Amino acid sequence: MIMRLKQKGYRLLFRLSRFLCGVYAKLAMSKDEPSDNLMTFFSRMFFFSLHGYWPHIKKPRTFSEKTFHRMLYSRDSKLTLVSDKLLVRDYVKEKVGDSILIPLLWKGKNPKDIPYEILPTRFVIKTNHGCQYNIFITDKESVDKKAIEDKLNKWLKTNYFFHVSKGFTWGYKNIEPMILIEAFLEENQNPPLDYKFFCFSGRVEFLLITYDRFSYHREKHFTRDFVPLDLWNGSDQYPGPFVRPIGLDKMIDTSEVLSTEFDFVRVDLYNIKGKIYFGELTCYPAGGWCPFKPRTWDFVFGEKWEIK
Repeated sequence: MIMRLKQKGYRLLFRLSRFLCGVYAKLAMSKDEPSDNLMTFFSRMFFFSLHGYWPHIKKPRTFSEKTFHRMLYSRDSKLTLVSDKLLVRDYVKEKVGDSILIPLLWKGKNPKDIPYEILPTRFVIKTNHGCQYNIFITDKESVDKKAIEDKLNKWLKTNYFFHVSKGFTWGYKNIEPMILIEAFLEENQNPPLDYKFFCFSGRVEFLLITYDRFSYHREKHFTRDFVPLDLWNGSDQYPGPFVRPIGLDKMIDTSEVLSTEFDFVRVDLYNIKGKIYFGELTCYPAGGWCPFKPRTWDFVFGEKWEIK
């Protein structure tokens, strides 16, 4: 009974604090300035509802606290550059060349202009200004073009910073919305594994692999030496077996080059039979929502992040 009341209290606090953050962001955060004390207080309430402890956001210790610290106070223009799924391609090309970029099939602003007639059977439609704005097309002959147009128009009218993340993920705030279409990646007729490298001051310290991301969506964390970690961080654990990826060292080298300008960034890559493809640079993993279990890992990851 006490546990149920506690869980209900967390849910109520979650809804209330997120609502307050969203409202206050629209009222007071039109300028690109660090969050003020009132937004910080609402954010602490929100953090508490997610993680179960009152955070040290201004002098953060854990990885989750430092993610919130970045979201509330960092207004580095590079966060906007690499959060833009179109502009980041130029950043990657400059750093490591364009051979790891997923082929770009089309870009534009109007869904009505999508040239379906010249696109392959399978492709991915995205917008560049938020998270999870993806439409996976596996057979273009059976697509509902009107439904796709309506969805894209809805996304294009959304400011992810204000409307979705409620004043947190500032890097998305000033991105000009665009549509991009990329080639459809697959391995043995399945989506490829998603490799996420946690890079601190230009060094890979941890790796997260997402398995079965469109079905069971299970994950596993590893050290940079591919030692599995007993760590839960929001998704079910993949039970194994764990096979060291072909070209892991090359993926680590690539991630470290791409991360050199950041005190922390997560570099997301794909690896199809040893061929590396760039996914994205993630500045705010999971928006700081997912607690680490056991919590000691939140401190371990946090110790690696030396905020500049």
